[in-house]
Amino acid sequence: MPRNDLWNWLFMLLLLGFGSVVSPLKILGMFPHPAISHFQFFHPIMRGLAEVGHTVDVMSPFPDRQPLPGYTDYLLPMANLSNAIGFDSFEEQKSLNLILHYGEFYYLHSFGRDACNLTLNGEALEQILRHPPGYYDVIMMEQFNTDCLMSVAHQLRAPVIAMSSCALMPWHYERMGAPLIPSYISALFMGKSQEMSFGGRLANWFTVHSLNLLYKLFSIPAADALVRQKFGPQMPSVGEMVKNTSLMLINQHFSLSGPKPLPPNVIEVGGVHIKPAKALPSELQHLLDNATKGAILISWGSQLRATSLPTAKREAVVRALGRLEQQIIWKWENDTLPNKPHNVHIMKWLPQRDILAHPNLKVFFSHGGLMGTTEAVSSGVPIVGMPIYGDQSLNIASLVQRGMAINLDFYSLTEDAIYEALTRALDPSFKRNARKVAAAYNERPQKPLDTAIWWVEYVAETKGAPLTQPKAVHLSRFVYYSLDAYATVFAVLLLLLATWLGLLRLCCGRRDHQKGQKTKAKGN
Repeated sequence: MPRNDLWNWLFMLLLLGFGSVVSPLKILGMFPHPAISHFQFFHPIMRGLAEVGHTVDVMSPFPDRQPLPGYTDYLLPMANLSNAIGFDSFEEQKSLNLILHYGEFYYLHSFGRDACNLTLNGEALEQILRHPPGYYDVIMMEQFNTDCLMSVAHQLRAPVIAMSSCALMPWHYERMGAPLIPSYISALFMGKSQEMSFGGRLANWFTVHSLNLLYKLFSIPAADALVRQKFGPQMPSVGEMVKNTSLMLINQHFSLSGPKPLPPNVIEVGGVHIKPAKALPSELQHLLDNATKGAILISWGSQLRATSLPTAKREAVVRALGRLEQQIIWKWENDTLPNKPHNVHIMKWLPQRDILAHPNLKVFFSHGGLMGTTEAVSSGVPIVGMPIYGDQSLNIASLVQRGMAINLDFYSLTEDAIYEALTRALDPSFKRNARKVAAAYNERPQKPLDTAIWWVEYVAETKGAPLTQPKAVHLSRFVYYSLDAYATVFAVLLLLLATWLGLLRLCCGRRDHQKGQKTKAKGN
């Protein structure tokens, strides 16, 4: 091969392999919702983009502890969301189960409004807005409980990639042109699997459409008011601006939550935060290596405090754990646990991902948070789920349907219920099912982080990926569901029926008239 051709060939390989470094993008990420569990999905993607050479500016309440070159934090205030939630705050909610999801909607609406207000009027955004329109190639933002930051993308004139750390909310489907089918796709707040009874489907249909309506009636006007206060009355409604969303990256995968009819502008990249397991601290390594009957991990996430369990429920858990042969590793925020059995080991912090990857870890006793749940799924570990709020019920219900999880009701927590759930989850059938789900979750044509990065670069390259957006985004719901066509067909059928009945009545009338004339003639 001639020398010039060799150099050209090598140069082309460099372009193909390191295109991101050759042509770096300017990317803005905006994540105002002050929940670390959400940011744990966004952060690996933003860092991944910086790692391949892009310039990444991130507005959030969570600074990167070891920022990479090109990664810049613009800190937002934490609002009022507590990172420590007590079980006692949920103790009295059992009687409100039927309307609890509307309470959760109001809770999210309030936090969305507050986060929007703090962000729009904060110093971090002022610094971002000093950049001229067109400065950023792509803007990435969480679309969850407010859409007010679409106004920033409108000002900066950049294509938008939405991100969701959980399953799609009812108000996400229209903006992405995705079909919303309540007969088997559960509203996040309902917490149902894709197998629902008639009563479940009826309740889900009502919940999906009512929450969608509430979002339009309350959340969109609240965001519009704040946006117009900031940028002026000429600003369009955020309800219209969200239709310009180019793409949505969601923390889901069909093996975890079930297959759904998603258009090409909705990309499942669940598992972006999962890294290869690391070596355990020596104490944990020794404990798990020598757990001849296996081990059970108990962790209820970064917000729920295990020490806030009501006394009766805590004692029930402790007694149930003491009846097991397995070693128990429990994330517990205090130094002591009353009446702690000898097989229970309490620790204030745990390398959860690395523990779940150990072959002697048999069961994960979890609250059903999506980040920990996906770590267990990736490692093929059966789950006993005790969902409390948010998407936790939905996550556990999906895995119960797949035969790798058991749902444990927090409100009726007893020693026997806990013992039976953990004992059932130790059955080999749960492990077999968990391995099947893990195989589907892990075996993908591309790593989820690589998929996310590819799509971000594609949106920038194509100036918004216009060919991926379904025209359904711009249709009214009346037209989208073909209600106009149904109404026309119904009207035509009704007209044909009325015509037929009219002709039938006319024919019968003539026949009766003729019979009457004949009778009259005979009488004469």
